[in-house]
Amino acid sequence: MSDLQASVNKPRISLMIVGAQKAGTTSLKEYLGEHPALLTHLQKEFSYFFDDADYAEGYDKALKKYFPDTAGQQLIAKNAGLYTSEEGIKRLYEHNPHCQLAILLRNPVERTYSAFLMEKNYGHIDIPFEQMKSIAEKADPADWRYSFLIGMSLYGRHLEMIYRYFPKEQVTLIRYEDLHRKSDEVCSEIFVKLGVDATFKPNTQVRHNVTHKTRSEKVGRIITQLLRNNNRIKKIARVFLPGRSDYKAGELLRKANLTKTRHQPIDKDMAEYLTRFYVPHNEQLSKLTGMDFSSWNS
Repeated sequence: MSDLQASVNKPRISLMIVGAQKAGTTSLKEYLGEHPALLTHLQKEFSYFFDDADYAEGYDKALKKYFPDTAGQQLIAKNAGLYTSEEGIKRLYEHNPHCQLAILLRNPVERTYSAFLMEKNYGHIDIPFEQMKSIAEKADPADWRYSFLIGMSLYGRHLEMIYRYFPKEQVTLIRYEDLHRKSDEVCSEIFVKLGVDATFKPNTQVRHNVTHKTRSEKVGRIITQLLRNNNRIKKIARVFLPGRSDYKAGELLRKANLTKTRHQPIDKDMAEYLTRFYVPHNEQLSKLTGMDFSSWNS
């Protein structure tokens, strides 16, 4: 039985924010979720389409986990890595072929550096950023550092895949800088596509999920281990923290380990190297979308 058949008479996802990772997806989700006709999930990521284990458990369980309090609103979901997963996009299409998609596009050099800093905060990576040059040159898809830090910035190839399933008119492309410079217009455009009151103004003054320095990278690694789904302590905690409370507790742990200090800007030489590296990919993206991304090339 397909996901679509299984979810007859169940509210389906009306809009899926599919990426790009470290490009403002959490902020967009929160802004849209303020609309009274829309409902989003508390968790940062809706993993149902992306994660094999979640998908195998079925859509009914996902609804209870992510949207336990539906009251007739349209459902808004977000997974910042879904744009890189053809299997995930295929599942989304089977779930709702009329779903609207949104993808935020950030300067690939900035996105790569921001993703690197996030992984450093989590204790997943301990190499200097300058080593990304050799990782980019090897272009080994089996190296998670390449696929996650470099590959996720190759927007053109991912959009080509998405367009094999969803027509371009169902995919809203949003420049990262536009989300912050004219966020009301960005939200209004999406409200129109969803057929809800487009005059509603969410509070777009707050930026969500901004990357700051951690107090301790060692503590960051410990917290990451604790928050893994198969961690014994987390399983025990769920007995005492039912529903979405375990997620809230995990976020509090991570926030407690953050400082208010922003990371240093990217090294000039590395910025210049990665800018040159991404030029042909940016040109491919411009050709594919009809949008001008040449400003990323300098």
